[in-house]
Amino acid sequence: MVNPNEDPIELVPSRRDAWRDRFRAERDRVSDTLREASLEHAVERIEHVGSTAVPDLAAKDIVDLDIVVADDAVRDVSRTLESELGGDRTENGDRWHPVFRREDGQRFNDHVFAASADGWRVSVVTRDVLAARSDLRAEYEALKRNLAADHDDLFAYSTGKTAFVEWLLEVARTDDELAFAFAVPTLES
Repeated sequence: MVNPNEDPIELVPSRRDAWRDRFRAERDRVSDTLREASLEHAVERIEHVGSTAVPDLAAKDIVDLDIVVADDAVRDVSRTLESELGGDRTENGDRWHPVFRREDGQRFNDHVFAASADGWRVSVVTRDVLAARSDLRAEYEALKRNLAADHDDLFAYSTGKTAFVEWLLEVARTDDELAFAFAVPTLES
């Protein structure tokens, strides 16, 4: 069992190079598995997201992947990953199924998103704004450290970051130096 609520909320100094290598290995495992299941046509993109994808940002030692697939393939892809690679899958509606995995001691959150879902766009924008803006990265890290010190509950920790992520999305919409190939979303209710 891989239960995300059992992971300690412990931030470690950035290990970006190692995390990037872990992402690549997991991306390759996912791609190979979906190819063997004849589901590779459903995949639109696989992104390294979350704090482990941002340079010089402390993070929980969990590598997040957003696996963006055709809208009608979320269930098939997530079930295939769970059955072939292991882990525990959650169905968060029709457009997002995370698969929580552990491979060679590394924790992964493989988020399978429908291409039409805004969740993956929020992740990409958040990553890119934090990578581009060291001032916001420092502020975000301070917030995460405070939340980690105050909460041992993942839901409270995550919810405590919501207003800041909303701010990052607003920065992305108004900063002329930031550009995305899609409209910057708002957080879904």
